[in-house]
Amino acid sequence: MVRMVLASAILCSLAAAPALVSAAGEAQPATPAPDTQLYAAPDFAEVRSQMLEWIALAGLKDAKVREEAARMWAEPESPLSATDILDQAVATFALAEPETARFVAACDLLNPPLIPPEPAILERDGLSPFYVANMQLFYARYLTQRHLYDEALAVLEELDPSEVIDPASSLFFRAVCEHQLLMRKEGLETIASLLQNTEQVPVSYSTVARLMQYELEALKEKSLDEISRMMRDVERRLDHARAGQRVQKKQEEIVAGLDELIKREEEKNGGGGGSGSGGQPQGNQSSSPADDSRVGGATGPGNVDPKKLSSQGGWGALPEKDQAKARNQINRNFPSHYRQAVEEYFKRINNRTRK
Repeated sequence: MVRMVLASAILCSLAAAPALVSAAGEAQPATPAPDTQLYAAPDFAEVRSQMLEWIALAGLKDAKVREEAARMWAEPESPLSATDILDQAVATFALAEPETARFVAACDLLNPPLIPPEPAILERDGLSPFYVANMQLFYARYLTQRHLYDEALAVLEELDPSEVIDPASSLFFRAVCEHQLLMRKEGLETIASLLQNTEQVPVSYSTVARLMQYELEALKEKSLDEISRMMRDVERRLDHARAGQRVQKKQEEIVAGLDELIKREEEKNGGGGGSGSGGQPQGNQSSSPADDSRVGGATGPGNVDPKKLSSQGGWGALPEKDQAKARNQINRNFPSHYRQAVEEYFKRINNRTRK
């Protein structure tokens, strides 16, 4: 199961690689320093001791279940990874408790339900912290593998890596969520903790973590790279039937961001879209094009004012010839894989104009 999210993260990193080169001479902020706490996975003997203690406190009455649990925690023939030990602990929890067994079965990646199972079993009274912490990690890993990054991050933010069997997985999956949600500062801090303060990090984790670190370090605010990633995030949310106000707001931010980028490129090239000689505005064009993407009365950038998308002018009513000129301008200055983003921009603006 872990391989699935690793493959997804690697593909996302490679797909975005052409957009990672920053502008020449522009310094990138340094990677934040990790926290000072060190994380090390407990060895098998320590986890077995905690597990046998949990089994004793659970008061198992079925002798066969007790025997099976004891057999599972016999000394292994070869060393197990922290991830393998975590999976074995979750299997033991499920063996001992029917409620946990049903929850674990519901977290099935082969036939996942549209809505993930609620972790109500983790909110019961009198639960062992050992049980809760490791079941939370199991659940957060499942949510991350389902690409439900917001939900997974909410669980991981409450989880102390020092309290789980596999601290490297706790930090890795948190970094994946923060990377996918474009949380640059938080993601770099988590990755630094994983790479610098955590022992026995699997090579697969460290490799993907460095790719994510490289991407986040190169990510520039209000760049076409950021907008492209926002588009992928919206598509992901829609795939999970998330179409509420949060998604709609992100869609509007994408439109506004593309609008600003196109205007910025026009200004670099002498001001396109109908300005006369000397670059002076004509007709109803504003002398401050950046302000035209603000909603009337607002103090910050936001949605394009529908009044400015009328048939008398503005981006929404650009003739096909001018639209092609703007597209060519973007394609000359940005990587070719952004062409779809520009096309979608014009489609959306034109649709809004016709309403």
